Amino acid sequence: MIERRAMKRIAINRAARLSFGEIIGTHPCMVRDISALGACISTPYYIFANEFALSFDSHSGIFICRVVWRKETLCGVRFLLRHCSPNLENDSGITALAARLGHRMVCGNGPVSAHL
Repeated sequence: MIERRAMKRIAINRAARLSFGEIIGTHPCMVRDISALGACISTPYYIFANEFALSFDSHSGIFICRVVWRKETLCGVRFLLRHCSPNLENDSGITALAARLGHRMVCGNGPVSAHL
């Protein structure tokens, strides 16, 4: 198999939650592998949405994702950078955090040094 990814992904097999714009609540998923640019996610259901928010640890970090490929209950996503966080029903007051890349976070006012 030819590797076409821009960056090597790291296997993490970590539980996470998905949030979809108009759907109230969060939905379980498993992040199989991840890089600074994207991830592979598995769910107990087929994901129909093209974009959604992915969060770990009770929304301490939110990744805005766009689906790049789908195969049954597995999908590959690319992380998007937004100038503000998504308006999610279960946002829990997180207003500036949009994505975490390595040890830096990107928020509405530009990069902020922080560690999760």
